[in-house]
Order: sequence, then C-alpha cells, then structure tokens
Amino acid sequence: MIDSYKTVGENTYEMIKKDIIFGNLKPLKKLKLNELKNNYKTSISTLREILSRLSGDGFVVYEEQKGFYVSPVSESDLKEIANLRILIESHALKYSLENSNPDWEGSLLAAHHKLNLYENKLLKNKTEERSNWKRYDSEFHQTLVRNCNSNNLIELHKLIFDKYLRYQLLVLTFRGSGSIEEHKKLLDYCLERNFKKAQMVLEEHIQNGIIHANKSF
Repeated sequence: MIDSYKTVGENTYEMIKKDIIFGNLKPLKKLKLNELKNNYKTSISTLREILSRLSGDGFVVYEEQKGFYVSPVSESDLKEIANLRILIESHALKYSLENSNPDWEGSLLAAHHKLNLYENKLLKNKTEERSNWKRYDSEFHQTLVRNCNSNNLIELHKLIFDKYLRYQLLVLTFRGSGSIEEHKKLLDYCLERNFKKAQMVLEEHIQNGIIHANKSF
C-alpha cells in the first residue's frame, strides 16, 4: 500500500513538473488544489506534498495567504541556470570520460544518432514537433553524464537540466546547423576522450543557446 502511494505521488509529481516544463502550466499561474485534483486525479493531501516538493526544487513558489504559483521566469534566472548547467555538466562529463568504456560510448553514439536525425528534420522543415526534439536533446546530454558513477551528481544535473529545458521550450529556439555541428563536435571529442575540447564545446553550446533566446520574458 505504501509503495502504491509512493508510485501515485511520484507519477503525479512528474506529470505536474512536465506540464510546467512544457508550458502547459504557465509562469505565475495559480495552482488551485481543487483544479489540480480534478486534472490529475489525486487527493488534496498528496497534491500539497507534491507542490511543496516542487517548491523545494524551484518549479513552484509558495506565498503565505496566497498559495502556490508556477515559478516565474526571467533573463537573469536563465543565465544563472545556464551557468550552473555548465558547471555541473562539465564536472560530470569529466568523470564520464575518465570512466569511458565501450558500453557508454555505444549509448552515446545511439543517443546522438537519434538527436542528429531529428535536428536535421527540423533543419529541413520536415517537422514542427519541438517536444520530440527536446526529448532527444535531453537524452543525449543525460547520456553524456551518466557514466560519471555518481547518482547524486546525475540527479543534480537532471534537476538543473530540467530547469534549463523549461526555458528552452518557453523562450529559446532551435539554432539549426550551429546546434547540429556543436553536438557532433561534442560527440567526437568525447569518443576521443578529449575533455578540454569537449568541455569548451559544451560551454559554447549552452552559451549560444542563451544568445539566440527570444527575449519575450
């Protein structure tokens, strides 16, 4: 029974977080418990726990007497998150490369292959589905750090990446051939186990995303 409760709570947490990341729940939207109860088919007590957890993770804010709201977005917050992502992803990537092995390299090649195919579809205007693009982009970057052999570091990276992903879907744009080339360089340097060049490309890749942001915060 306890495991079942945890599963329901975890699934609902992920659904609400996904709706915040993908913009279905807009920045500063008031999160009314009765409305959420109907939408997510979950009890009020479970929702309070979930919203408190999302508040701790930075996706929701709580104000006394006003309740829960979706966290706001701003240019300064985007830059801070981007810098944190560079710091954490670079650190994890360093250990992934030090632990490099055929299984990880194979997973990295597979993740890049899917991302590359989809980015080229976007480049040729053969699809408008940005959520799939970000799913493959996320998979590639998560694979980059997965070999660091630190669950805490992987979880921290995922939290920061999800916050960055929210901005990607709200205000950042697909940069076309520039993004494709950066992902390819990142793959090649990782396969060569050249951390310095891989880290340089990774930082450039993230910073370029900010430069090309739509400034409609």
